[in-house]
Amino acid sequence: MKLVVAALLFVMLTPDNAAAQLCNGSLGDPILNETFGAGHYVLPAYKSSYTYIGGCPSPGTYTTTGFIFGCGPRTWTKITGDHTGGYNGNCMLVNAESTPGTVYTDTLKDLCGSTVYQFGVWITGVMTNLTCGGKAVLPNLKFEIKSLAGVTLALDSTGFLPLVEDKTWTFYGFSMLMPQNVNDAILAITINPATGCGSAFALDDITFRPCGSSITATIDGSAGPADVCANYTNPFIMQAQYAPGFNNPALQWQSSNDSGKTWVDIAGQTSLSYAVPRRLSGNVLYRVAIAESSNIGSVRCRINSNVISTSVHQVAQHAPPQYLTGCTGKDFLLPAADPSALSTLWTGPVGYQSTQTAAVIPQLKYSDTGLYTFKETFYFNCVSLDTFYLKVFPGTALNAVPGYPICAGASEQLSAVSSGTVRYQWFPSTGLSNDTIPNPVAMPGDSTDYKVVSTNEYGCKDSANVQVFVYKNPKANAGPDVALLRGDTVQLKASAAGTALAIQWAPAQYISNTQALAPLVYPPVDTKYTLMVASTVGCGSVTSQVNVKVYNDIFVPNAFTPNGDGNNDYFQVTPFGSYKLVRLALYNRWGKAVFVTEGSYAGWDGAINGNPQPPGVYVYTLQMRSPTGKVVAKQGTVLLIR
Repeated sequence: MKLVVAALLFVMLTPDNAAAQLCNGSLGDPILNETFGAGHYVLPAYKSSYTYIGGCPSPGTYTTTGFIFGCGPRTWTKITGDHTGGYNGNCMLVNAESTPGTVYTDTLKDLCGSTVYQFGVWITGVMTNLTCGGKAVLPNLKFEIKSLAGVTLALDSTGFLPLVEDKTWTFYGFSMLMPQNVNDAILAITINPATGCGSAFALDDITFRPCGSSITATIDGSAGPADVCANYTNPFIMQAQYAPGFNNPALQWQSSNDSGKTWVDIAGQTSLSYAVPRRLSGNVLYRVAIAESSNIGSVRCRINSNVISTSVHQVAQHAPPQYLTGCTGKDFLLPAADPSALSTLWTGPVGYQSTQTAAVIPQLKYSDTGLYTFKETFYFNCVSLDTFYLKVFPGTALNAVPGYPICAGASEQLSAVSSGTVRYQWFPSTGLSNDTIPNPVAMPGDSTDYKVVSTNEYGCKDSANVQVFVYKNPKANAGPDVALLRGDTVQLKASAAGTALAIQWAPAQYISNTQALAPLVYPPVDTKYTLMVASTVGCGSVTSQVNVKVYNDIFVPNAFTPNGDGNNDYFQVTPFGSYKLVRLALYNRWGKAVFVTEGSYAGWDGAINGNPQPPGVYVYTLQMRSPTGKVVAKQGTVLLIR
């Protein structure tokens, strides 16, 4: 690695065993700050001799990316994020295989002579020991700064970048003294690789910025930040200190209202100290810049101090004095504290003191009357002081007689008694004869929790609760009438509603359970069953009846006349109670099925595929399933008459 210096002090970088002479003081704002943007960022053609390509770069091309893998092919390390680790920015990934050229170049304008500048760039190798079969050509990047006349002012290189297992970002840089008569220069990062597979690398954040002796700023004797409340008493005096190294230094204090994105010179503030004007709110950053007095007007020559943040936070809002009223014998809840308060302190008469956010004066007495002070302390020493005057009046005590259960439609009289001259108010008013008297009659449609509030002439209140529980009256429904064949069983489908019920069926014969809502019945003859539902808490009883029809046999017609007169035109089985038709089939005299239906009470119209069948006797077979699952079979003949 070689170093050429023209009229400047310069120390080269050897990454393996030494570090270049970087700025050991303070730095100014970057004159050049190439971050390679975000998304599909393409360098202007004059800045690189390599061609932009999307995806993995082929020899002689580059890409800008914040996430890429599988390049090399598949032997380069993956790139995730830029050199800072952020996933919103790009780096520049270059494939210089067998392709000498300029990786990056730019013109550095309006420089200041006799000023030290620092160049820097972050670089990582991307090739692993699998790249090119383990015989990759290693890249060696050259850094050169020269005048517009082509005179080399500084020259350095990275040396051969090593193979990596994962990206390893390394800072390469140096500081240099710009000659007195040079105001513009050209920066170039180039590579002249040997012919052969390899020479891939990535770089990011190329900077060129002024460098000088160390300069620091303090605020009230500290490095900050300064976070204060709007009523602060801090003097907010900024003080600058700088190390030797300037011949005729000049200072300039600056401020930023946008978190350091832009800086503005503070007019007239060019001394070592600066008194920050008082303000009521907001965040402002401050710093001080230094340069030779002949160059202080150019931001490209200035060196900047550390940044000091000052934040002024609003004082908590004060409430005007408030008047509160309380009642003897009751706990009094003082106004709640602000949720953001760090600490609270209540003070008041007879030595009252509380640090609770929800402070209470227990069992209020006349002696508690007086002025209360409420102090809230917030972040940044913001303090709020509020005052409250509490006046204590005679309280009232309310007693209410407990309610008792009633049946729906019945009523009961409620009762509440309070001391002194009071007004009454019941909540809710639903079901009450009057909601403003002490003893209203209640007839609610459902169980209700009533609250009564008494208020005396001083506005003191007390309350009590009275619960009226309403029993639901009994309701009964024996269910739909049913039918069955003699000897079979059917299930009744009754329902009942109400509070605390007793169930009873009558008669008690031919029934599986006289106290069930869905018993099985199997009477041998037509029977009417009565369901009685009684309230066990005294709300009466009701009854309901269901008819059970008993048939000796399934009715099947023995003849039909399909002549279209609307009378007896089909042979079919009439639906019977809860019985389901399983299968009905008809056969002619030769045993051929002329009609079959399964699961449906469909009927036969005396035709097959629209062709009328001859009159005569036909044989049928029938299977029915009872509600209990029993299959009943029957067969016989039917006469088709035309």
